[in-house]
Amino acid sequence: MAARLRKKYDRIFKEMTSLEFQNSRDFNLSEEDILAESGGIRHQTNLFLGYYHPKTIDLYLKKFHVFEYLSTLGLKNLKYVLDLADSYEHKFCIYSGKYEDSKKVVEIVLRKKGLELEDSPLNTSGLKDAEFLYVEWLLLQNPEKQFSLRRPRLPGQVYPGLRIGDHVMEILYHMAERIRTSGLANTPNYLHTAVLFSKEFLFIDPAMEAINQAIKGYLMKHYSLWTIAWAGYFNCIYHLDTGKPLEWKPSLMVLPTSDEIKNYFDSKEYKNSYRQYKDKLRIEVDRDKLMTKYKEEGDVT
Repeated sequence: MAARLRKKYDRIFKEMTSLEFQNSRDFNLSEEDILAESGGIRHQTNLFLGYYHPKTIDLYLKKFHVFEYLSTLGLKNLKYVLDLADSYEHKFCIYSGKYEDSKKVVEIVLRKKGLELEDSPLNTSGLKDAEFLYVEWLLLQNPEKQFSLRRPRLPGQVYPGLRIGDHVMEILYHMAERIRTSGLANTPNYLHTAVLFSKEFLFIDPAMEAINQAIKGYLMKHYSLWTIAWAGYFNCIYHLDTGKPLEWKPSLMVLPTSDEIKNYFDSKEYKNSYRQYKDKLRIEVDRDKLMTKYKEEGDVT
């Protein structure tokens, strides 16, 4: 699926040439006009991420049939808003009806920045000067739907999702390429979100990548995403050899666009460290503890 989507969006974005911008004089600005000295985005240019004119956003929404798809989900009176007031952080939102949180369908908050790296025994020098399109916040939800037995609530959810996460990530990936960053970056707050992101994203920390692959390689074969999500939330995943709870924490993930960043993950150093962690991991879900915690606390949003 991921490979097919990448090819699809590669083709679409190749078709979107500079003709997209010919009707906007803002695109005659130089790079120096767009970027502030501190690396922020000059919001007075009215360009999303210092690059995309609102007319281009309109074109993308039509090209990707966004409103058409959302309307099939029962969402009406759709409109989008760009918030460019912050020179460092830009926001894109879609609403169904009123401009209020209860009617918010999509919210994407992005910024261009370097990685905030923790101390690591690995050589991260190639990452330190790289700039990424950082996904500060991503919300995809249908406020007109309710949760059900077929689509139960996951940690952090207020409404059911839209099932377009893979497509959104492909669009953001190509946007990251266009604005000449080294890739996409994100720090998932929830274990299940990291699992979903990891279709293409990788953890900078090989230990966290080993945990993620163990979850995907074993737990996902035996349990539903709902079970794994709440087991992670309630700290009900444990090590089989010690009986101690698995220590999962939000950690930086990236989807590289540049060869330099890809080389970090392809390095013997990273792969050897990953294997050392992975070979020792044997994890399982404490189902009794999970059911007890879930009955006590129920869904948590």
